[in-house]
Amino acid sequence: MEKPSNYESTYMSDRNTGNRPLVTLAEAAAYLSLSTEAVRGLLDAQFLVATHENADGPLLAMVDVKAFLARNADNGAGNLVVTEPGEADPEALLAALDGRSEEMARRAFDIFSGVFPEAQSWSLRQQARFVDQAKGRFEAILAVTGQGAEVDEALVDDLQEVGAAAAWDGSPLPQLLVVLRISRDLVVQTAVELAEERGGHWGLALSLLLTRVLPAMDRLTDALAQGYWAAMINRQHEARARYEHVVEHSSDGICEVDLDGVVQYANPSLAVILGVAPENLCGTALADVMGPLAPDSELAGLTADVPGSAPSRAELQVTRADGVRRILDVRTVTRFDDGEAIGYQLVMSDVTTAHDVEREKNEFMTLVTNDLRTPLATILGMATTLEAPPGDLTPERIRRLGSSIRGQVERMVRLADDLSDISRLEANTFLLSPSPVELAPLVEAAMAKLGHPDDVIIDLPPGIPVVADARRLEQVVANLAENALQHGHAPVTVTVASIDDSALELAVTDHGPGVDAGLVPTLFSRVHTLSRTNRDRSRGSGLGLSLVRSLVEAMGGRIWYETAPHGGASFRLTLPVPRRRSGDEPVRF
Repeated sequence: MEKPSNYESTYMSDRNTGNRPLVTLAEAAAYLSLSTEAVRGLLDAQFLVATHENADGPLLAMVDVKAFLARNADNGAGNLVVTEPGEADPEALLAALDGRSEEMARRAFDIFSGVFPEAQSWSLRQQARFVDQAKGRFEAILAVTGQGAEVDEALVDDLQEVGAAAAWDGSPLPQLLVVLRISRDLVVQTAVELAEERGGHWGLALSLLLTRVLPAMDRLTDALAQGYWAAMINRQHEARARYEHVVEHSSDGICEVDLDGVVQYANPSLAVILGVAPENLCGTALADVMGPLAPDSELAGLTADVPGSAPSRAELQVTRADGVRRILDVRTVTRFDDGEAIGYQLVMSDVTTAHDVEREKNEFMTLVTNDLRTPLATILGMATTLEAPPGDLTPERIRRLGSSIRGQVERMVRLADDLSDISRLEANTFLLSPSPVELAPLVEAAMAKLGHPDDVIIDLPPGIPVVADARRLEQVVANLAENALQHGHAPVTVTVASIDDSALELAVTDHGPGVDAGLVPTLFSRVHTLSRTNRDRSRGSGLGLSLVRSLVEAMGGRIWYETAPHGGASFRLTLPVPRRRSGDEPVRF
């Protein structure tokens, strides 16, 4: 591992050599089996530090030279062995080192803060935590060393997990490795110092100890690094897999194009949005795939941006090959490699529905306002007429004016009621009270309110129950019959088309020309009904069918339009029927 340039100088400056033996440059070179030029190079690089200077040159502390050799020689052996065997046990040296764990931990923080100056601003609590962790680390190192050259596999696995956890937490590997290197070198340095303090006969014990501690520490360091990098690779693979999953399953269309605008990759959603088979996207120019653009739009964003700049954004209206119009929100990001643009990534959101809803909402508000303005203007004109001198108005004219004002007010009330009912239905705040009710009397009551008894034929068998809110079902039938009378021709028939154990189908049919095929898809849309140019505004707001659909669906049924066999309009709706109990006869008609 390459150490920070100030590692050794920080490390060596931590030591106070006191009255320990000093050696000249030549003596240090001989001890290290190096040339004097090589040792001077180590001094210049601050891997060794001169503690004194005399006329012959720099002087080095012998203990530091030995520690340097022990830290950097293979297996820590070097030429430290003094041939006085049997007089000192490595286990005794280990015990002595264990007694220095607190001191080594504090020295470890001093060295670490010299290598990473930001640690100098740590709080006392953070420093104390580092020292406690370092002490535990030294005790663990010495315990492992005591086992001999073989390190317990469980400890290796634990360190791999530590490295993996550090990778997932985003901790930098260099700091982790520097901490381990500091710990390793401090154990060696302290062992050399202890051997020096206790005499040359400790040399064999020191050598035997170092042949244990250094391989063990190197293996532990390797385990941590392996765990770290394995986790980093897994993290990258997982992030890539997650990214690919999101892209492949995104509802937005995503593609990558080269500098010439040719599609290199496209997700399935883009094929759906553009109405193109997925296999026909890649290798095709994007402009060709998107079809002709609106005259005032362009494929924006395909220009090299500055690395790190915000994505460009444009809204395009395109017409697909099948004639379908689409409005797309396109976000473009330039892709760079070593600062050079190599292509573009585009994200396309289909905002057609949002645009249409906004347009329809605005149109809806405009048309409702117009429908209110017309009766208000009429009422205002009639009120002005009523302000004329009494002699100018006959009683009959006053009666007609009053009747007209009432009619216009009722028209506004119906519009307000329709709007209120539709809003409450859409907000799920409309309260219904469905219960079993007999159908025929309810329909007859609804027709009686219309005032057209001769124009409506009710052909319903008696005793047929349905599950519905009686008042709202009456409103539905009345609206359908009134719509048939206004837009079709009498007679209007109300019949039961079919019935089974779960639902009844009711049909309201007129004898008019029917509904134009182009209008059928929007019959129950409040906006398109309001905006229809051929509707008679004197007949009301046009919200009746929209409200009818909402009420029928709220009662658990559905409604649709069919052309009657004779060409008239037939509106059909289903309603749930009460569950038939065992032994009940089925309804026949």
